[in-house]
Amino acid sequence: MRILPGLAVLGPLLLIGTLPAAGQSIQPTASSTVAAADWKAERDTYLQKARDEVQEWQRKLHDLREERRNSEANIKTRKHFNTAWTKVEEASRKLETAGAENWESAKVSFHKASQRLAAVWEKIKSQDK
Repeated sequence: MRILPGLAVLGPLLLIGTLPAAGQSIQPTASSTVAAADWKAERDTYLQKARDEVQEWQRKLHDLREERRNSEANIKTRKHFNTAWTKVEEASRKLETAGAENWESAKVSFHKASQRLAAVWEKIKSQDK
């Protein structure tokens, strides 16, 4: 039982020995700086693709509304499309504000919402045939 009190005293002292000396700062390493730059570049590229995709869906939604302005199918079509569209917009907003810690989750959410919207779109278009 004598070991435990000794560890209680030595443990914190051993940890202090691993800290930088007074006046020294902990600087990011070159590899962490590169990783941050890589993440930022990937994020910027992905965000631009997502923005382009959202703009394309906005155009498709506008065209769909014009095509079906006065049709009976318009009500049902709009409901399904608008629900899917709202999820894409929400996921897009989260993607825009995501930091490194939740970037992957935001990407997955946006991708899933986009896939759902594409599926709704394909269903709508197949009904037109």
